[in-house]
Amino acid sequence: MLHETTIVLISFLYLGVLFAIAYYADERADAGRSVIASPYVYSLSLAVYATAWTFYGSVGRAASDGVGFLPIYVGPTLMIALWWVVLRKILRISKQNRITSLADFIASRYGKSALLGGLVTVIAVIGILPYISLQLKAVSSSFTILVQYPEIAMPATIGATSIRQDTALWVALILAAFTIAFGTRHLDAAEHHQGMVAAIAFESLVKLLAFLAVGVFVTFGIYNGFGDLFAHAAAQPKMSAMFAPLEGVAGGYANWVWLTILSMMAIMFLPRQFQVAVIENVDEKHVNKAIWLFPVYMLAINVFVLPIAFGGLLRFPDGSVDADTFVLTLPMAEKQELLALLVFIGGLSAATGMVIVGFAGCDSMNAAT
Repeated sequence: MLHETTIVLISFLYLGVLFAIAYYADERADAGRSVIASPYVYSLSLAVYATAWTFYGSVGRAASDGVGFLPIYVGPTLMIALWWVVLRKILRISKQNRITSLADFIASRYGKSALLGGLVTVIAVIGILPYISLQLKAVSSSFTILVQYPEIAMPATIGATSIRQDTALWVALILAAFTIAFGTRHLDAAEHHQGMVAAIAFESLVKLLAFLAVGVFVTFGIYNGFGDLFAHAAAQPKMSAMFAPLEGVAGGYANWVWLTILSMMAIMFLPRQFQVAVIENVDEKHVNKAIWLFPVYMLAINVFVLPIAFGGLLRFPDGSVDADTFVLTLPMAEKQELLALLVFIGGLSAATGMVIVGFAGCDSMNAAT
């Protein structure tokens, strides 16, 4: 039985593990034995791109648009093919000019304009705050759903909670403390946030493991593989259109093109992506591995999106369950307590990774300008 106290304790234990990993990485760095001086750690840190939207929202989008979620990941894959030239040049410029943030980088290209740097900082901070709030809301909503186990009730039907039960508030406070401790102590370009990067890489593994676990369970546990699941989905008139690459997508070709272009820019110039790809890079050669390893990660975390979406639509045909929660509610509906708890931790990883780097990136831009 999943009690509220158990879920809270495990959540705090997990956050404590992140603190321990970050502390260990910083201690190793101080001793001259960097933990993040690895192309694998660098590639995993780039997976901060996969936020709570990837973990929960991509399934929700697939449940309404079918393959319409793909441009969010096709774009980065196409852009990464250009990293051999583009990212290398950005890295060299940043190291040469001791760049500490995206705002600093843009300002340095236009005569080190403090005004331009300040403007970029303001725009980035205003843009990132709602995104951070969405991550915290995802944590709060998934917690609210999980504590109702074995019942499945959406947060909107449960009502307001007290400050003591406001998961988003407590997570935000803990992550703010984490960022202060490991993400904002060094603003020199020669010094890296080793603890923060190590924790982000670990979180990338956790969210991937959690998503693959629920995907395998739905595909091979509830159904007898991809063929069986897709056959059940294709037999439903409302779901059969989702198999068409463009017919089931709102906006058709134009929507795909614009989402792909937007995603290509996002993988390079979102503050959190610039932070981990450029500022935290310790060796230019790590890009060689990331060029193929990061797309493999994106493929792995998306291979079960459609199966989970179809599984959720088949399991909850009346629409009473929000499609964004299928990743969590499907294990709950099948009485898989441990899997549901793992999914919650995976969603927590996806959300907190973005929040930590987002906080650190904003602080770096504020300090730089």
